[in-house]
Amino acid sequence: MKRREFISTSVGGIAALKSSFSFSAESTSRQPKDIRDQFPRLENEVFLNAAGGTPLGRFAEAGMQKYLTLIREGPQAGTRDYFDTVLDEVKEKFSSLIGAQADEIGFVECTKRGEQIAIDGVGEKLDRGGNIVSNDLHFSGSLHNLEGQRRADRDVRIVKSEDFAVSAQRIVDQIDSNTALVTLSLVSNISGHIESIAEIARFAHEHGALVFADIIQAAGVVPIDVRNMGIDIAACSSYKWLFGIHGAGFLYVAKEHQGTSLPDALYPGRGIRNYPPFRIETDTEQSDIAFRAPSSASRYQPGHINYLGYCAAYEGLKFIESLGVARIQNHSVKLNRQLLDLLSNSDFEIMSTHLEQSPILTLAANNFDTLRDRLGNSGINVGIGGDKWNQIRISPAIYNSENDIDRLAEILMD
Repeated sequence: MKRREFISTSVGGIAALKSSFSFSAESTSRQPKDIRDQFPRLENEVFLNAAGGTPLGRFAEAGMQKYLTLIREGPQAGTRDYFDTVLDEVKEKFSSLIGAQADEIGFVECTKRGEQIAIDGVGEKLDRGGNIVSNDLHFSGSLHNLEGQRRADRDVRIVKSEDFAVSAQRIVDQIDSNTALVTLSLVSNISGHIESIAEIARFAHEHGALVFADIIQAAGVVPIDVRNMGIDIAACSSYKWLFGIHGAGFLYVAKEHQGTSLPDALYPGRGIRNYPPFRIETDTEQSDIAFRAPSSASRYQPGHINYLGYCAAYEGLKFIESLGVARIQNHSVKLNRQLLDLLSNSDFEIMSTHLEQSPILTLAANNFDTLRDRLGNSGINVGIGGDKWNQIRISPAIYNSENDIDRLAEILMD
């Protein structure tokens, strides 16, 4: 079924979706109480806004507390060992999540920082007349940055969506031999649209371009294999589907691009004063300040990082490992399907695509003004508003229940 055939602002628009999906028995089971109990915020709020950020879990809080104890009281009761374990294993766990290797992972403070590393890395080509290709379903902060690049006289090509989706062919049509970078959100935070990234990447690579993917709305909830998808560089923060906090993100750079097609950015490491009186014997192969770039993706990260945040991210990654991404994805998709079934007699426009895979369901409401007030007084947390003023974004996570969806449906249909 084509999307144009079932999107409507009439009753039939949502009703037509009822037979569009199939789910495993596991995905339709009610959510176990022990998972919900990990998130105290759920005691006071129906939280259906994981695309905006997940509530802090007890497991993440426990990890952060160990680090706080370490820096407050010094190493005791295994806190130093725990911290060393986090630094040793957090990159490995994230790399396993996205189909990469641990030495292809670096730390960045946010997703946009990772994207900026990609843009800076192709800066010379851009200044020689190269271009950047993206679309308007990319993150709004990234679009603002790309518009700034355009105003600095760089060639930036942003494909406009149609019905809140963009076909791979329309993106491919903008790629040519001068394209330096294709930068896209793997899963759009606006509509949940999932890019056909592998198809786009094949064409981009044939023309010598790098491919960056913002994976903040995918990592932890949608399966990712960066190699098979042809992604060269990717980044995400950890405060959404990774169950971490702000300021602790991950950067992926494919090994073959490190220090070559993506030059070093911040030159982390320790410069050694290679001359007397600091050194009795100098290294004749080094300059006065000896420099050795790291031979992994850590070459793109700053010196010190948000250690507290990576303790939370480490515990979040363990939590995801214990459940499996497929189960997490199926649960979110199932709850969105439940909501659509309940709203089958209501008047909403469906902005979302890939509803059989995406954890994000975005609706546009004709009665948005009164609905916004009802939601504001309901104790239900969803994403409200955006560039399309009357949109409502629902993004359930593994901690949500069918009862949460029932409560939301009552408000939406009131």
